Amino acid sequence: MKDLVIVGAGGFGRETALMVEQLHLWNLIGFYDDSLEPGTVVEGKPVMGKVSFLNENHSEVAVVIAIADPSTRQRIALSLTNKKLSFPTVVHPTALAGHSCNSFGKGCIITAGVIMTTGITVGDFVIVNLATTIGHDARLADFTSIMPQCSISGNVKLGKRCFLGSGTRILQGLSLGDDSVVGAGAVVTKSFRANSKLIGVPAEKR
Repeated sequence: MKDLVIVGAGGFGRETALMVEQLHLWNLIGFYDDSLEPGTVVEGKPVMGKVSFLNENHSEVAVVIAIADPSTRQRIALSLTNKKLSFPTVVHPTALAGHSCNSFGKGCIITAGVIMTTGITVGDFVIVNLATTIGHDARLADFTSIMPQCSISGNVKLGKRCFLGSGTRILQGLSLGDDSVVGAGAVVTKSFRANSKLIGVPAEKR
């Protein structure tokens, strides 16, 4: 099995580590995290150094960036230029990834209980968290983060680096521009442009 490391040893990184071990597709060897001392042991796996150390790696290794914040995840992804690194998409065995026509970019994390249907396009480094549902022909652009138990209806379009808080609902055919943030439990009933910060039922700009 190919060696794999996880960037980020926080809560979501630990959850991702569990998912990787459940898949039995890679050999999880440890974490990279700027906030922890090398050698720190996190749930049985060592912190191997700062994220930048990956650019000095001389052997092939798969990398999963388990950082929920979209902009931070993008910054890290763009900083990792070592040709020895690869960025697999990781799908939990209980996730239903939908029809074979669905398209997934590199570096995505699709967690337990996610349900997708058909005609869906998921960009690079997208996170879809626990028990989220995504309807037909939805489009999720690069570095978007979907927190647990969201409901994304058919034909919804999410721009780059969107962040949907837990329990967000987005109605059929709507769109959110790049860098939009939706608060937990909000119900989006109309489209919004880039950089919108939305809360409430129905969701409105704050």
